[in-house]
Amino acid sequence: MNSQDRFTDTGAEPRSTSLSVLYSLLEDAKKYEGYLQNTESIHDHEVVEFLDQLRDEIPRAAERAETLLAQRLADGGVQ
Repeated sequence: MNSQDRFTDTGAEPRSTSLSVLYSLLEDAKKYEGYLQNTESIHDHEVVEFLDQLRDEIPRAAERAETLLAQRLADGGVQ
């Protein structure tokens, strides 16, 4: 099973799986945001550049996940 297979709704898994994934992404985004607050102590320019990219991408991903989660919950947890 590859990572793409895990998030594909096969019909055999409950629809709540997608809600769990979205909720988990939101939780992870909050956690990573805290990790990315202070990169000044890292002296590896390439790592700092990568973390800066994450700092830009994570809020967008979290916002999209929050929107999708709200839509799914408003629809009773199904698409």
